[in-house]
Amino acid sequence: MTLSLVFRIQAVIMGIFGVAALLVPAAMMSGFNVEASADSVNLVRGMSLMVVAVAYISWQMPTWAGDNLKTVGMFFAIWHVVYALLSGYQLSVGAFPSDAANLIGNLGPDVVLAILFYWKSR
Repeated sequence: MTLSLVFRIQAVIMGIFGVAALLVPAAMMSGFNVEASADSVNLVRGMSLMVVAVAYISWQMPTWAGDNLKTVGMFFAIWHVVYALLSGYQLSVGAFPSDAANLIGNLGPDVVLAILFYWKSR
């Protein structure tokens, strides 16, 4: 597995989440056992464009960064650790249900991607 492949894996995961959040935000939220109010649906739909943008950036990063790809990879390793810590905190205080859907679907990808980005960026 190469660092370029890790970026592409991240792009696919982010793309799936971003497009789902844009097209069917209530269904996506219910999949994580989060109640979908009108305000939260609009918030998720708006934030989905940022996720789609990160997906595109992740897909293009191996081409754009060239020899500096490891530096960007280490940034994403740290970013995923910070995001996993935030998600873990939100789960621990009850902001989101601490069930399998959130542990595997929300926290899981960040932990795996943090490890892969760190491992391949050393």
